[in-house]
Amino acid sequence: MNLQMILKGRKMALKVGIAGTRRGLVYIGCFDAIKNVRVTSICSKNEEKLKEIAKKTKGKKFFTDYEEFLKSDIDIVVVAVPLPLHAEFSIRALEKGKHVLCEVPPVNSIDEGRKLYATVKKTKKKYMLAQNTCWWAHIKAWEKIIKQGKIGKIFYAEAEYIHNIKSLLDEEMKTKNIWRTVMPPIHYCTHSLGPLLMMMDDRCILAQGFQTEEKYDVSGVKNPASRMEIGIFKTEKGAVIKILCGFGAIREPGFHYYSIYGTNGCLETNRIGEEKTFAYFGNIPNLKEMITIPLKSGYTGIEVSGTHGGTEYFLVREFIDCIVNDTEPPINVKKALEFGLPGICAHLSAMKNGGVIEIPQFD
Repeated sequence: MNLQMILKGRKMALKVGIAGTRRGLVYIGCFDAIKNVRVTSICSKNEEKLKEIAKKTKGKKFFTDYEEFLKSDIDIVVVAVPLPLHAEFSIRALEKGKHVLCEVPPVNSIDEGRKLYATVKKTKKKYMLAQNTCWWAHIKAWEKIIKQGKIGKIFYAEAEYIHNIKSLLDEEMKTKNIWRTVMPPIHYCTHSLGPLLMMMDDRCILAQGFQTEEKYDVSGVKNPASRMEIGIFKTEKGAVIKILCGFGAIREPGFHYYSIYGTNGCLETNRIGEEKTFAYFGNIPNLKEMITIPLKSGYTGIEVSGTHGGTEYFLVREFIDCIVNDTEPPINVKKALEFGLPGICAHLSAMKNGGVIEIPQFD
């Protein structure tokens, strides 16, 4: 049955609570755009921010204490707090009987991954990772191209996420709120790895990593997040994936780059200039160079723009759909950990001079 028809027939609306007022505010319009779904509660330690939001919105409750927030009348919790709290806040919400939509990455350690997986299985509540890049328009187009077999079987893929956030890291050093500053770059691999694994229908089983040395830190102080870190992964199907993450490289603008090689062709994005896809298809006779396909990451003509080209609107709709129809979320806890744990393992490898690490599987 159509999602809107089901929700229209509900006597009670699905009530959403948002924890975190930086990324979290993006989701208000996305949920409120769906009939019989509405954001009713917002939680943050930043009282000034809550007062600012209260002036712009009506009919919402505000909390500074997460436990009190969880006791309120909500069905869904959006976890959009700083990374070190993602697993803890998700687990607490699940244990209180709430469905969870969590920002990336899902966890900050392998142990957190074990606890999160066990909690989702125990509570039987819906957990979904809000990996928005999986909903980019060009990624969705690539999925169709790959499913149609136009590039054959994928044996190699790579992606890069380069974003100069030096000013933000410097600000964190001043305020002592330094979770980004100490985060290993490859821990934030899900923007890159997530779409590749979705398109490949695969998962990583082995990880190897390397990190640039402290002497190259752009901040001038010991600052792990400003280094470049690379992860190389072997997949269950025998493919190889390479991921590069860097948040202190002196380069503008930031970019996401994706490249996939199959047995009958390849696809890749450009790093600079107007977004486009370069492709080569082995079944086109006499093709001597890559062809250009004008695909972009963003959408047009959707109800809510949000950020990242409107991707949050689509992932929110699919999350609500899985709750209403009692189906598995497209990025459930198993996939969420398959997106996040390889980066954690790659960093562990980097700290051991590149030794191969076996990635835990939670099946």
